[in-house]
Amino acid sequence: MMNNKLGRIAGYSLIAGLGLSLLTACGGSSSNGSAKSSTASFSVTDAPVDDIDAVKITFSRIDLKPANGDIVSLTFDEPVVIDNLLDLTGNAASPIISDAVVPAGDYQWLRIFVTGGFPDSTVLPKLGNETDLFIPGQQNGNANNNGTPRSLKLNTGFTVPTGGNADFTIDFVLRKGLTKPANSDHYLLRPAMRLVNNVEVGTISGTVDNTVIASNACGPTGISVYLYEGDLNANSQVPDDIYDPNINADIDEVSDDVSGQRPISSAEVSMNDSSVYTFEIGFVRATEAGYSLALTCQSSLDDAASDDDINFIEVLPVVVTANQTSELSFTQPL
Repeated sequence: MMNNKLGRIAGYSLIAGLGLSLLTACGGSSSNGSAKSSTASFSVTDAPVDDIDAVKITFSRIDLKPANGDIVSLTFDEPVVIDNLLDLTGNAASPIISDAVVPAGDYQWLRIFVTGGFPDSTVLPKLGNETDLFIPGQQNGNANNNGTPRSLKLNTGFTVPTGGNADFTIDFVLRKGLTKPANSDHYLLRPAMRLVNNVEVGTISGTVDNTVIASNACGPTGISVYLYEGDLNANSQVPDDIYDPNINADIDEVSDDVSGQRPISSAEVSMNDSSVYTFEIGFVRATEAGYSLALTCQSSLDDAASDDDINFIEVLPVVVTANQTSELSFTQPL
């Protein structure tokens, strides 16, 4: 794992070359970096999705809500364009704002503003033409009923320490968040996101044995690993698919709290140059409760809009330590 921020973001370019600055900071933040202010940086990454070649997305602003105080709006000099969010898997991430001066303290939530539709935000499916990408409600107009621009809200608390720099990553879980409404000519990016503090995260990487790939349990319908909170085996629990009963609702906010045995992230399994099947999940928050990783060869059958009965081949427990890589291998074909 690359432990420094530059290593994580190397190789990814942004239109306007990160021409970002803090134009508005409501809520009493200091512009001279006094003891009551700090700096905060935000990057984006994603968990992959089947049947899509590219997801282009344009960001224009982030709002932060202090526990005590007015909303802090971080508006960019130039829009930040990610040419393909699907490139940012594993430990890869791209910054959308760096070293913004903000009030120190606890925060309740953040909102991220997306410029929807062609040419700013689009989806290129493996089969088909490039089409518009919107966030919920934006396909009918960019403003809410109260006239404010539409955005994606993440109800996750976080802390910016006094006099320091907080470094966060927003993980877009595209397997859950990217949908195409029935009988529509556009895609929607729903609020399926995780927020992590980069000083608290580690990486999970590993391999899948060729005998597992060649077994009768593994057909050519999408080979992926799903990440779950806790040790499913120790708790006599079974992994479940990605499913959101509210997927068709016009909602613009999400909490990253997880209930039941639904996965919180995923990674595709792919063959490397040495003909070894590998995977990697980055930006996993270290926790004493640990995690479980489940292997499926039916991820392409997993539709977030339905509760699908997909098969899992093997479930392995894993412990994640901050700034370290946990390695494991799937070796047991059914």
